[in-house]
Amino acid sequence: MRWNRDILAAVAGLALLLAAVPSRGRVIDGVVARVNEEPVTFSEVREAMAEGLGIPAGDADGFLREERDARVVLRWIEVLVESVLVRKELEKLGQPISDGEIDKAVESVRKGNGMTEGQFAEALSREGITLAAYRRRIRWQMERGAIVRARKFKEVSVTEQEVRDHFLKNAERFLVGAEVRQETLFLPFPLPDAVVGGDPTSPVRFAAQQAAEAIRAGRPLQEIHGLTRATLPAAQWVEGDFCPAEDLIPEVQREIRKLRSGETSMPFFTESGAYIIRVVARRGGKPGDFAALKDSLTEELTDHRSEKAYADILAELKKSASIDVRL
Repeated sequence: MRWNRDILAAVAGLALLLAAVPSRGRVIDGVVARVNEEPVTFSEVREAMAEGLGIPAGDADGFLREERDARVVLRWIEVLVESVLVRKELEKLGQPISDGEIDKAVESVRKGNGMTEGQFAEALSREGITLAAYRRRIRWQMERGAIVRARKFKEVSVTEQEVRDHFLKNAERFLVGAEVRQETLFLPFPLPDAVVGGDPTSPVRFAAQQAAEAIRAGRPLQEIHGLTRATLPAAQWVEGDFCPAEDLIPEVQREIRKLRSGETSMPFFTESGAYIIRVVARRGGKPGDFAALKDSLTEELTDHRSEKAYADILAELKKSASIDVRL
């Protein structure tokens, strides 16, 4: 059964760095941070990592306790800190996201996909996520959208001319019939019977997280390959020759269309494992049709501006907040 765009975005769009909003009735099991005196606990960090990477909580616990790079742990703590700041700001503005709104959003997605409640829960389970975790993801998305609308709405809006300029600036991405030369880092899922105990995909998802950190730091893909092999010896790096973009698997085609030459994707998952793509060069092809791409480009440009607006809002909130991280 094909899922609509809303549920795909909620399940996959933020898979590497997704915040679990702290619940109110919790047990303080070890405070790792305080945000304006509100505690963030180790179990919440573990839960956020497990849900963000789609791995069991036990595996996340092991990775967090064994991780020697404090920056990796800090990033997960930071996501939770940011979720607290946004939630509190929305409450201050009188625009909190209620449980009823979450109920309606989840129900809309379920009905939009023509699923019963049982089918919906089963579909989430296949993605490695519980209904409770999915609700937290929906809440995160709704709170993110609400804070941007409340604080930066005018900065996010785009005009048709701006969309056309965006199309011209990125014209090479939309060439029809072009050939692409790429570098690929592939992190394969093991065969189900190749791992004893735990989730066999956990090492791949953790290696993908490490790779994402290295990409943000600007490290070259071949160097990232060496890093990920320490976690996942089966990691493969391939430098390909020019080939028609249409010959690549659909997931890779979609990512390549997001990249200009010289740019590297974040990790993305297929049935066989995780991929990271760097577009080295393109050649040939004919210009794409702006009219056919206008709607998707409008959405893309709006998303880019929303990302910047959200980052600016977080920077403003952090300046006025009392944040104490304890590692």
